[in-house]
Amino acid sequence: MSAGLRVLLEIRIAPGRESEFEELWRGHAEEVRRLPDNHGQRLYRQAGLDGCYTVLTDWTDEPSFRAFERSDAQQAYLKRLWPMREGGSMSLLEPLHELSGTDLSRHEVAG
Repeated sequence: MSAGLRVLLEIRIAPGRESEFEELWRGHAEEVRRLPDNHGQRLYRQAGLDGCYTVLTDWTDEPSFRAFERSDAQQAYLKRLWPMREGGSMSLLEPLHELSGTDLSRHEVAG
């Protein structure tokens, strides 16, 4: 990860509003990805738990993330999100170590 800050968001969405949330998130994510201090984002749904989502988003640093939080675009997104949201939490994570998996297709297998 080249970013200096990873934000972990856990979001609980009201029953029956999951598709609406996913569509809203995708549209907003397209805007966010164009920001120079955003280094990517991912949306996950917890297996077996309807309405439970995790968002991971990477930023250059905390000040750039906080500036984004105060932006008009983010405030407009939150205004649409809050009525479908039942709860959640946010954690700011500082990267320490990252190990990538090995691509076995590039290695010969002895045998």
